[in-house]
Amino acid sequence: MSESEKRTPISIYLTPKASAILREYSVGSGYGSLSRTVEEIILAFDFTYDTVKDTVEYLKTQTAQPKKPFTNDEKLSLFLGLYTTLANIDNAISRLCKEPQLNP
Repeated sequence: MSESEKRTPISIYLTPKASAILREYSVGSGYGSLSRTVEEIILAFDFTYDTVKDTVEYLKTQTAQPKKPFTNDEKLSLFLGLYTTLANIDNAISRLCKEPQLNP
């Protein structure tokens, strides 16, 4: 196993609500390993965070110019960009699935 593949043990404490939500993802995603579920959540969050920050920065630069109406081509480009961003986020979280536990 290469150095980058080695696992790092980390202890965390969760609130009851966070623990229940983590269990829902663990059951729904079917990884069979709580640590694998946590890893997927962290990776999906990191990708989503970076994507949202980049998108907001792009939108700021596009709207910071003097106020003038968007052309139809600009509106289409903006819509396609937002759609692509949402599709990429959906792809990043696609391996995660929540499944509430049934209470007896």
